[in-house]
Amino acid sequence: MSAVLIRDYLRTQGLKLPLEAVQVALLTAQTVMAGGQASIEPQLLWYRHADAGLTEHLPETPEHTDLLRRVFMALDSFHEAAPASLAAVYWLAAPDKLVRLCSRGEEAEDVVAAEQDLAAEAVLHLAARSAQTGWLNQIDDVAAWLRSGDLAGARHQDGSQLAVPVCQSSGRVLGVVYLESRRLSGFDDQALSHWSGLALALAEPLAGLSSPATSAQETE
Repeated sequence: MSAVLIRDYLRTQGLKLPLEAVQVALLTAQTVMAGGQASIEPQLLWYRHADAGLTEHLPETPEHTDLLRRVFMALDSFHEAAPASLAAVYWLAAPDKLVRLCSRGEEAEDVVAAEQDLAAEAVLHLAARSAQTGWLNQIDDVAAWLRSGDLAGARHQDGSQLAVPVCQSSGRVLGVVYLESRRLSGFDDQALSHWSGLALALAEPLAGLSSPATSAQETE
């Protein structure tokens, strides 16, 4: 991915981050996905809980398994380098539905409703807001947002949250990298560079989940 596209992404997201730091994170994620030889158990990639699982939303094919393996390796590597209480990658499987591809740390919802009334004051899930708008969303103090009514829902815990959209060069949203920290203001510029680089790198495999034939040209 060219420096121009990275700058466009940062400008769109309103991020004033060092270009070099984001480039390093992007290249690191791409290297992990391209060169990783980790053997991952299929049941870990194609998770199932009770009567529902990832195959309810995505056909289990060799091509999809390879894409999931790459996403899993990248998230695992980035979470190991910069641990968060929760780190998850969601795929926008439909305009109204975010599906969890993989996660690290605490438990994450398998499916998040991606459509909510943007005019409403309360955010129900930060990943849904980023999926709808295509913009990065950050909460430095979850408890303060809950008290003010800007955030709602029993699922939220004290600390901070970050949702970084995964987009094609056209601007189409493909998914969201969602993170939680139990610390206030848990995501500084270094963390934003780290996770933004991952989000940029994930555009190619997430595009492949919907259209393998066009993923390469859309993310060049």
